[in-house]
Amino acid sequence: MSSTKKEEQAPKRSAIHSVREKKQNRMIVIGFIITAALIVGMVGYALLYDKVFKNHIAVAKVDHTKIDNDYFVNRVRLERNAYIQQYSILYAQYQMFADSAEYQQYFQSQLQQVQSVLEDYEAFGENVLDTMIDDQVIAIEAKKMGIEVSDADVDELLMELFNYYPSGTPTPEPTTTPWNTPTVSEAEQALLGYTPTPELEATTEVVPTEAVATETEDTSEVTEATEAVAESAESAEAETTVETQEATATPTDEVAATATSEATATPYTEDLYQESYNEYIASLEAINVSEEYLRKYVYYYLVDLKVQEQIYSEVSVEQEQVWARHILVETEDEAKDIMARLDAGEDWNALAAEVSLDTSNNTSGGDLGWFPRGYMVEPFEEAAFALGVGEISDPVESDFGWHIIQVIGHEDRPLSADDYSYAQQLYYQNWLDEAKAGMTIKINDVWKDIVPQDPAISADTLVN
Repeated sequence: MSSTKKEEQAPKRSAIHSVREKKQNRMIVIGFIITAALIVGMVGYALLYDKVFKNHIAVAKVDHTKIDNDYFVNRVRLERNAYIQQYSILYAQYQMFADSAEYQQYFQSQLQQVQSVLEDYEAFGENVLDTMIDDQVIAIEAKKMGIEVSDADVDELLMELFNYYPSGTPTPEPTTTPWNTPTVSEAEQALLGYTPTPELEATTEVVPTEAVATETEDTSEVTEATEAVAESAESAEAETTVETQEATATPTDEVAATATSEATATPYTEDLYQESYNEYIASLEAINVSEEYLRKYVYYYLVDLKVQEQIYSEVSVEQEQVWARHILVETEDEAKDIMARLDAGEDWNALAAEVSLDTSNNTSGGDLGWFPRGYMVEPFEEAAFALGVGEISDPVESDFGWHIIQVIGHEDRPLSADDYSYAQQLYYQNWLDEAKAGMTIKINDVWKDIVPQDPAISADTLVN
C-alpha cells in the first residue's frame, strides 16, 4: 500500500511543479512586456516632447494670456544678434587701437563682458523671458487704459529706425523742466555754519537706493534689439548715400562753369528704404528670425512707450523734498558718541570732517543737498522726512553704516530735469510692480529646453 501511494504522489508533485514554473515564466514574460512597454513609452514620449510637445507648450502665462514659445525663441535670437552687432563694433575698435595698450585693455574687457553674457545662454534666455512677461503685463494694462498700437504705427517706427521720414523729419519737442535754485535763508545758513555754494545745493545723492542701480534694466528707452535695427538701418543708408553721391557728382570742368560747389544727393526714396529694409529682413532670416516676430517685438515696444507716456504724465514736477546732511560711522556706539559730542556743543562740520566715512561730502559737513522721496535707502529716507527743520535724528542704521542726520530744509519744490526723469522712471517701475502683483503669472520650465544658443560670436574674433 505504501509503495502504491508513493507512486501516486510522485506524478502529482511533478504536476504541481510544472504549474508553478508556468506561472513564474508567465509572470516573467508579463514583467518583461510591461518593462519594455514602459521603456518604449518613455523613449517615445521623450521623442515626442523633443520634436512636438515642447514646441507647443507656452513658456509662460500672464492671467489668461499665453506667451508664445516661437516668439520667445525668435526674441532670444533677435536680442543675441543685437549683442553680436555690438560686439562687432567693439572688435573693430579693438583692432583699430592695436598700438595702444591702454585702449586694447579697455576694449578687451568690453568684449569679454559681451562674450560672458552670450555664453551663459540660460541666464540670457531667462532675462528675455522676464522682459516678455513685463511686455504682456503692460499690454494687458494698456488695453484697460484704451491704448492701441496699429500696424501703421509699427510701419512708421520701422521707417524711422531706417531714417526714412516720408512725412518729413519730426521737430524735437522741448523737454526741460522748471528749476529754480532758491536763495539760502538766514536760518539755513545758521544751521550749516557757512554759506553754501550753488554747487553744494545741487549735490547728487550719496546714499542711493537699490532702484538707482537697476533702473536701466527695465525702463531703458531703446533696447539692444532696437539699437541693432537702427544701426543696420544707418549703415545701409550711409552706403546708399555714398553710392548716390558718386553717381550724381558733376565733372570738374562743369563745376567751374556752373559754380556748383557740392554734389546734390539723391533723396532717400521709398524704394531705397524698402531695399534697405528687405536686406535687413534677409539678415534676420539668416539667423532664423522671421519678420513676423520682428514686428511683434516693435509692437510691444510701442505699447510700452505709449503706456510710459501716460504714466509719466501722472508725476508732478513739484515734489516734497528735504535738504539734509549726515555724519556716517561704522557702529552704533560710535554714532552714540557723536550724539554726545554734539550735545556737548562740538561743531557739526568739524565732527563730519574728523569721523564721517562718507568721503564725498565729509569736508562740507556731510551736505547731501535737496532730494525727493525714492533717492535714499529706506531707513535713511524715513528718518529724514520725519524730522523737522533743524532737528537731529537718533542714530539710524542702513547698509552703509550708522547715520546721524540733520534736516536743513523741508519744502515742496520743482525737480531738476534729471531728478524729474528719475522720478518718472521710479514711479513707472512701482506702477509695473503693482500691476504684476495683481496678476497670476506662471512660468513653464520648458523655456530651458528651447532657449537657443545661436547666433553666436564668430570663433575667430573671440578674445581671451
